[in-house]
Amino acid sequence: MKKNLSKTIAAFLITAMMISTKETFAQAQRVEVTTTSTTSEGTISEFGPQGVVIKTETGTQPVRYISNETTNYVDQDGNPVSAAAVRSGLPVTVYYTKVGDTLIASKIMVRRLVAAPTQPLETTQTSTSSAGTISEFGRGRILIKTEASPDPLDYSYTKTTTYIDENGAPVSIETVKSGLPVTVFYTKAGNVLVASKVIVRRAVIASPEVLEQKKTTTTTITTEK
Repeated sequence: MKKNLSKTIAAFLITAMMISTKETFAQAQRVEVTTTSTTSEGTISEFGPQGVVIKTETGTQPVRYISNETTNYVDQDGNPVSAAAVRSGLPVTVYYTKVGDTLIASKIMVRRLVAAPTQPLETTQTSTSSAGTISEFGRGRILIKTEASPDPLDYSYTKTTTYIDENGAPVSIETVKSGLPVTVFYTKAGNVLVASKVIVRRAVIASPEVLEQKKTTTTTITTEK
């Protein structure tokens, strides 16, 4: 009876040891391989079936990554992109691993091209002013007589020409006539002076001259001899 019990205990211990040994061996066989993927952003300067060369903003020299059949090409939304559509000049993000000194691309994400903002063309027109008195007005032209020029200056006016007084209030074109002092703002188109704004100034009323009356008083002195 004791022998049988001893054999049973021994068999149980051997079985337990074998199970423990198997678990230990199984754990020893589990080798976890952790691959760290690194990313790099830049612009493709060269692309071929075996690799891609990326020029980054921070690096002085382009960086070459090896691509193979397992390399995935996607867009920013994760949609697949044909390798035939990948070309130089495209901005990309390269996911890669380093094996020794070799950079192997596992995924290449093709980013959208950012269009450069178009700057509106600024047309600068220099406006010049001239002050004088209207000598003729009508039929698209204004003749201004100035003190500096012996001949009147000829300006053209259009529907866009504005007429204002010295305070900036609009003035009706019907009130503009010969004899009024004005300041003409104009631009020069070739040999033509085009009036853009006409400021109608107040006419200076000449003050009446004060006549001084001189009274002559004659005094006669009689001397008796």
